[in-house]
Amino acid sequence: MSDKKKPLHTNQPLTNRGVEKIHTLIEGFDDITHGGLPKGRTTLVSGTSGTGKTLYSLQFLYNGITHLKEPGIFVTFEEAPNDIIRNAHIFGWDLQQLIDDGQLFILDASPDPEGQEVIGNFDLSGLIERLQYAIKKYKARRISIDSVTAIFQQYEAAGLVRREIFRLVARLKSLGVTTVMTT
Repeated sequence: MSDKKKPLHTNQPLTNRGVEKIHTLIEGFDDITHGGLPKGRTTLVSGTSGTGKTLYSLQFLYNGITHLKEPGIFVTFEEAPNDIIRNAHIFGWDLQQLIDDGQLFILDASPDPEGQEVIGNFDLSGLIERLQYAIKKYKARRISIDSVTAIFQQYEAAGLVRREIFRLVARLKSLGVTTVMTT
């Protein structure tokens, strides 16, 4: 074996040497990230309330559906689907039409407003199975999950919640979808 060191820089395209990217088509974002988000992985978008995390995650889906023909799923833990659809109209996005065309599915995972007593261990198995079914049914390539902070606020066992979110992320990766998850 040769003792020569391999060069750190080559002229190969970045996708051949590193992480393959998926375009978001969000103005300026793909430029600063050198091509978009890592394809087939989950990206966490974090920030304080009102910083545009939900808007970013919706635009990621909307642009993928309308410009790249990549169906998507929006999982909501906080807002009602009808509110999300109404809010998107401000930007001229007709989410209802995308839903009617089978290009977008909104999975409502928001808690019961009446509240529920939690008995037993926290588990996202039901959500993971519903999401997997929807991904296969709609042939979704893009997923947005808004917001995982809502899960942590509902349950005291943060370690269990964290473990379940890791399990969700692993399943999404095994399905090959690109996911934006907000806090």
